Amino acid sequence: MTCQSTTVLALGAALALCTSASVMANDVSDDQANARKSHEEFVALRDAYLAKYKPLALTSANAWWDASISGNDEDFAKKKSADNNLLDLHSDHEFFKKIDVLRQSGGLHDPISKRQLDVMYFHFLPAQANKDLQKKILDIENRVEQVFNTHRSEVRGKNITENDVRKILKDSKDSEEAMQAWMGYTSVGKKIAPDLKAAVGYRNQIAKELGFDNFYDLKLAIQEIDKQAFVELFDELDNLTREPFAKIKSEIDERMAKKFGVSKDDLRPWHFGDLFFQEAPGMESVNLDDIFADIDMIDLTKKYYASLDMPCEDIIERSDLYEREGKSPHAFCTHIDREGDVRVLCNLKPNMYWADTLMHEVGHAVYDKYIDRELPYLLREPSHSITTEGAAMMFGALVKNEDWLKNVRGLSEDEAKKAVAAAQASLRIEKLIFSRWTQVMVRFEMAMYAKPDQDLSKLWWDLKKKYQLMNPPDDMTLPGYAAKIHVLSVPVYYHSYMMGDLFAAQVHAYVAQKVLKIMNPDKTCFYNEPKAGAYFRKRVFGPGNLMSWNELTKFATGEYLSAKYFAKRFVN
Repeated sequence: MTCQSTTVLALGAALALCTSASVMANDVSDDQANARKSHEEFVALRDAYLAKYKPLALTSANAWWDASISGNDEDFAKKKSADNNLLDLHSDHEFFKKIDVLRQSGGLHDPISKRQLDVMYFHFLPAQANKDLQKKILDIENRVEQVFNTHRSEVRGKNITENDVRKILKDSKDSEEAMQAWMGYTSVGKKIAPDLKAAVGYRNQIAKELGFDNFYDLKLAIQEIDKQAFVELFDELDNLTREPFAKIKSEIDERMAKKFGVSKDDLRPWHFGDLFFQEAPGMESVNLDDIFADIDMIDLTKKYYASLDMPCEDIIERSDLYEREGKSPHAFCTHIDREGDVRVLCNLKPNMYWADTLMHEVGHAVYDKYIDRELPYLLREPSHSITTEGAAMMFGALVKNEDWLKNVRGLSEDEAKKAVAAAQASLRIEKLIFSRWTQVMVRFEMAMYAKPDQDLSKLWWDLKKKYQLMNPPDDMTLPGYAAKIHVLSVPVYYHSYMMGDLFAAQVHAYVAQKVLKIMNPDKTCFYNEPKAGAYFRKRVFGPGNLMSWNELTKFATGEYLSAKYFAKRFVN
């Protein structure tokens, strides 16, 4: 009886095992079939999208470039038309629904395909709201960009360019002249403020239609940024930089009061050498502009990037680098086709500011140039503005690095001794000042979208007082916030510069210490170090948008983004 029972039990177990194996095989087969079906759906969606998106994106990129270098109505009309066509494409609700359903199904397992699907989702999501509102926003953005491009500041009866304004603010010792230059430029805010108010209202309406409290929250979500961690990071930076900045600001106040012959209490925004006090005023014992007064900065930039085995001559050939009437007074880099047509726009002058800017913009350009062309089209872009701004800011800051000044600029030992000390002190001050200025921008935009009906001028000047310790102008109704083009034209972007600075410090430290075995990152600009260039191409530029910005940070440096490397170099 016992033996029979044992035999029956064994047979039952064997049958159960066979049945289980058969079910598992069927499950695996079903999973494979579902995965195959999901992948086929994705490929069909992606290819249908790209067939429309690629030519529209190419037209838009070319239109933006043409409008930026000419400033004329015809080119801006073409840009507006191209932007509207892209909006129409991304407003397709039925197509978005297919993307959303596939994304939520979890059936797509290939990480490269999943990443492309995420990119498509983030392209379409903001455009799912009221199309009429979105077109109104595009109208405003294009109109405002043209206003900025053509605005000239009136100083003592003459209309002058932004470069001229910057020169007056930097060099003048005359309070009246500095005030007129600052007011002349800031007056553009009066032209822009009504459009900004309208755009903020439209953007918030769109965000609420999509289930977000406001446009700021929507933009953070699209950028894969957790809001709580974001606020905590900027609070941490505030705590780290508050006291060191206050000490530096006191020294600056003393220097500027003496320069203009006024009391410290009488110092106003036009006394600090810059339109927004986002850069360090000239406090160096050596005039760093003199270093570039008789030098071809383009040749130096080519020389530097070639030494890393990242030549940029082709980029320079396609670029537009000197100012003229109607041209955008700013600087940017654009990758027209994701196939290597990378261009830079600048308005070069022989000074430190434009030396930094050219190195910065070409830093963006080599990033775009060396993204792996084998990647799918949708992933052939930087992981995030944080990573590309970080790389660009790192390269731009190198013009104040000892290694760069000696080996790229070619200063003699005697020339370099004083210049390097002044440049390094200037860089630390610059980073602290920029950190505090970014606090103003981040807090202002966050509060503006959270409560758009408040007194925005008061908010702006209160924040500048809190974070930059700056006395407001006598007329606090002046909409200085609207004179900053980013607030309207590139909304919820400015944090990328500061987070980019953290990324830059982290990457610079990693390359110096791990790749080149140089323990002090300040001692190298990577000049003539192809190993550093290989690292950038493989670990930072090459992956494109294959992973999120923070995953790329970990891939490149072994750690997620941290403030500790920035603090070690520029705060402690």
